[in-house]
Amino acid sequence: MLFPRSTVSVSCFSLARLAASALSATAFAGVTAFAGVTAVAGATALLGTPVRAQSAAPAAAAAKTAKPASLETMNDLALAAAVNVCELAVEQKVPVQNAVISNAKAITYVVTATHGGQIAGAGKLEASQIINGTIVQIVGRVKQGCYPKITTADKKFVDDVIAQFSAQSKQQQK
Repeated sequence: MLFPRSTVSVSCFSLARLAASALSATAFAGVTAFAGVTAVAGATALLGTPVRAQSAAPAAAAAKTAKPASLETMNDLALAAAVNVCELAVEQKVPVQNAVISNAKAITYVVTATHGGQIAGAGKLEASQIINGTIVQIVGRVKQGCYPKITTADKKFVDDVIAQFSAQSKQQQK
């Protein structure tokens, strides 16, 4: 089992707290990964814009009538994505970066199409903000789950994302 029950909690949490716990650092008071993250190490350049692949009409309609995605929903989506990433990385030898980006795009599509790009506590977000926040959340879960079983290159990606998020969070607190 890649994620022992005792390792991963499915309670509501902010992304910043997840990253902090993955780093064993102090919690970032009032900072959420979705609201504050503007870029994760060129991830936006790698990602493109998944929203372009979809029609603007459904997204606009969803934004007007949609209820924001709860943190619990985001938590559940990120946990499912992290399990998928670990399965692909450990069993299929897919690079963690590729699997994380693919899962982040999928979550961004769901949040944009179903919730109009809105996340509770963060308001309406751009696709790039959702992607970057989701990357941080998935990577934090990978760190808690299958990190010992992934390759050295994959560990470097995980560590780099967490380090960049931590540095950016510290910068925003100033």
